[in-house]
Amino acid sequence: MRRLKNLQQWWQQRRKGQKRLYSLRATLMASIVASTLLVSGVSLSITTYLSWDQTKEVLDEALKRSAQTLAQLAYRENLGGRPVKGHMDLEDNEFYFQIINQGVVIAKSSSAPNRPFIATSDRRGYKGFNTIKIKGKDWRVFLLKPRHANFEVQVAHAVEMRYQFLEKLAKQLILAGGIVLLISLLINGLFIYFGLRPLTVVSQQIKRISSKSLTPIATHSRSKEIVAIEDSLNMLLTNLETARRHERQFTADASHELRTPLSAIQMKLQLLRRLRPELIADLAPLQHDISRATHLIEHLMLLARLDPLSPDENSDLLKQELLFSVLFSDLNESFKEEATRRGIEIHFHEERVSLCANYDLLYIALKNLINNALKYSPRGSKIEVTSETVFVNAAKGVSERAIIKVRDNGRGVEPEELARLGQRFYRVLGTDEIGSGLGLSIVKKIVELHRGEMHLRSKPELDGLEVSLIFPVEKR
Repeated sequence: MRRLKNLQQWWQQRRKGQKRLYSLRATLMASIVASTLLVSGVSLSITTYLSWDQTKEVLDEALKRSAQTLAQLAYRENLGGRPVKGHMDLEDNEFYFQIINQGVVIAKSSSAPNRPFIATSDRRGYKGFNTIKIKGKDWRVFLLKPRHANFEVQVAHAVEMRYQFLEKLAKQLILAGGIVLLISLLINGLFIYFGLRPLTVVSQQIKRISSKSLTPIATHSRSKEIVAIEDSLNMLLTNLETARRHERQFTADASHELRTPLSAIQMKLQLLRRLRPELIADLAPLQHDISRATHLIEHLMLLARLDPLSPDENSDLLKQELLFSVLFSDLNESFKEEATRRGIEIHFHEERVSLCANYDLLYIALKNLINNALKYSPRGSKIEVTSETVFVNAAKGVSERAIIKVRDNGRGVEPEELARLGQRFYRVLGTDEIGSGLGLSIVKKIVELHRGEMHLRSKPELDGLEVSLIFPVEKR
């Protein structure tokens, strides 16, 4: 049942079109192993087949030569053509010899049988090579009947010896093939590793590409294929950087051009409200829209100034020693009147923390956070702004972090919307307050310029929204 269930799951995944990733290096190695094994198997089969034929020829020739040599020796022992009866030293580990006269074995090797291998009255059909059975085993026999001699010579060996020789040869070939295969795999593995290494380098450089840095990659590879990929990718990065630069320039120019007419409209609207008080109610929606447009343009202009900046290129800008007590005091003065008007209390709790940061940028970030908290907090609620230092374990040891938290008692944000906060032009639905959806984007950009992080917490942990800005503390 479990196998059936696994099979069903596999089939469902296949029908859904889910593609599994595979390793190019493993695929190449597998193809090389498969092709090498196939070629080795075919080569082994052909070599074994040819060796078998050659072995039969060599052994048959050895039987024939042994019989001829033995016949000459036997004939030399008796010039009259009658061999001497008795023992002859014909011992061999593989071949068995017999000298036969009138059907009687008169000389033989010690291991040869006493009866002729081929015992028949008419031997004319048996001259030359023959394969016979003795006690269920095959024997290869060469029968030679010299002219002018009254004896014959039979030389034989077990056919099993041929198979043993073939088996030994096959084992040697398999061993040699295995060694060659291992060496081939090692060499090919090294070639594949170094051949695909430029791809790994390209992959590592691509991982470093982000929206903050679209710097073209440089692998210095000499491979045509890798260079083609590198050139195409660099062309894409260049086009993206150009488009992004044009977008920033357009945003800055458009914001600047729109700011002046909006200011003029705002002034004329205020003048009209003073001249025609009865139109104040009718002009309120227009005033609201103009205020929202002005707010949006101010944020767009600020983002246009912040976007080109990066922590590495503007490190001197961020090396101003900043005391949170001064920053909090200025923020308190800025929002005291607005908080009183809305019936909201703002409490600042500050540890004595100093940070290498840009005062103006951090002031803008916290101003946006407090302004958002005021907009979305009900009358009678509290906003808490705190700062503290913590020590965390990092890869390079214990490091110090400065944390600023802005927490309100508003309605909070749903978990599915929390992840999208900080995206440009994203606003939570159902809000009537003036806004552009760029406030948290500006805060996030400022925090990134300080090599920090921004974390958000809300429902279900909290009733309101808590924004934490975490900065590394650099020791002077």
